[in-house]
Amino acid sequence: MPKHHLIVVGFDEIVANKYLPCIATAIEEGSLDSYSVIDLESARATIEERVRAAVPKPSQAIYLPDVRDLGPEAEANVIDAAISRLRVPGLPTKVYIATEVQAHEAYLRYCVENDLDSLVEKPVLAPMVDGRFAPSRITATMEDLIRTAARSAARHSVMTLSRYHSIYNDEVIAALRERVERWSAPLTSFHLRAAGGVWNLQHEYETRDDHPYKHGYGMLMHGAYHYVDLAAQILSLNELVHPERQFTVEISSFGAFPYDQHLRLSQPTAERLGDDMPRWDETPADPFLFGETDVTSTFRLRDAGTGRTLTVGTLAFEQTTPSIRDWAELPASLYNKNGRTSSVDLEARLSTLYSTHVHCYDIPRGQSADRIDAFARVTTRANAALFPDETYVSTETFDGLFHSDSNRSLMEHWLRGTETRSTLADHLLPMKLTEALATSLRTPGRSVEFSWPRSVRPARPVSSCLAGSGKW
Repeated sequence: MPKHHLIVVGFDEIVANKYLPCIATAIEEGSLDSYSVIDLESARATIEERVRAAVPKPSQAIYLPDVRDLGPEAEANVIDAAISRLRVPGLPTKVYIATEVQAHEAYLRYCVENDLDSLVEKPVLAPMVDGRFAPSRITATMEDLIRTAARSAARHSVMTLSRYHSIYNDEVIAALRERVERWSAPLTSFHLRAAGGVWNLQHEYETRDDHPYKHGYGMLMHGAYHYVDLAAQILSLNELVHPERQFTVEISSFGAFPYDQHLRLSQPTAERLGDDMPRWDETPADPFLFGETDVTSTFRLRDAGTGRTLTVGTLAFEQTTPSIRDWAELPASLYNKNGRTSSVDLEARLSTLYSTHVHCYDIPRGQSADRIDAFARVTTRANAALFPDETYVSTETFDGLFHSDSNRSLMEHWLRGTETRSTLADHLLPMKLTEALATSLRTPGRSVEFSWPRSVRPARPVSSCLAGSGKW
């Protein structure tokens, strides 16, 4: 693989703390020659301080005006000028897009249309209309970008947690896939609860530019996407059993929003952080002015031709869950500024034959809110009477996990040119599911339906196992 020059768009704390070692290794190994940085003029002082501390340092850092309000054409021209200025003669270019989510689309489109390898942070994009989140445009935009990308040899990937994860991918999905294939057993129920443990004060929903809610998007377009993507991967295992069938998804949701928060918090505790007074005395005229904090949904996957149900399940993505925040002001020295601690609980069942249940949760270590690792417990149940090579119940535990290891693994593969698990096309389904969730939030309790897109990697049909023998 030839050496590349890397352009990092958005030199935030994640890049500086998590991915600079990956960049340094890629330079040492020879897959990268150097890297440069693009960020906003409004953040120049912060970025310059971060650049001074960076090892290795970027060859250049340039700062752009925020031109999103001037329209797509002006934005595209600014991006073209910046990337053209930073490209190194004689070297191919890679672009890592780590901006705030509403800026993803413009940079990704530039890379797709100009045949530049790209890696975009999750979620892929958040379409905006007149400065407000417009989820109904997600699918059409994704399909357009995927079609355009297919016309060139450039490779485009998406940074998300659940593609190289040592528990979710290497333990849970791998075990499910093996049994789905061996037994020709479909996935018949799936339940996932992702608790973010995020505590934002009421005024921070109005003032934060990092992970903002003030543009009309919230939990779904922030941390929940990791687990929407995980759900999509597990539900896609049904294609191994029914590769010829067309499925549709029906989903119904309820949510909670920043204007609900005063009602939902312990007021004596909120008072300790100076957040005990209601920010909104009544529901705003536009209830979706701010993005959601919590989402709960129920769904079914059904055969489009017969109407018969294959999979039922629930999805919950909640931030108003146990946190470790005990400070009133956002500390500049912390990455984990709002005290988040994650807990993810999921169970996937193969009808009457097998289920796997994983609970993966963060454990704070010591006094620093940035010192957090994770613990996981995986419990399986199986019909060992039919399949003697299985056990009725098994439990395995994993300690000392770090979710960021999976992100770094994805980054390392992408920098080397070997990333294949998280391509842009792979994310059509999770982004369609994100659109359905966000749309159903706008009509609480009413179902939203969409057609299940076929996998970009055709599933191979599976044979039937000899009943009762556990052998082929």
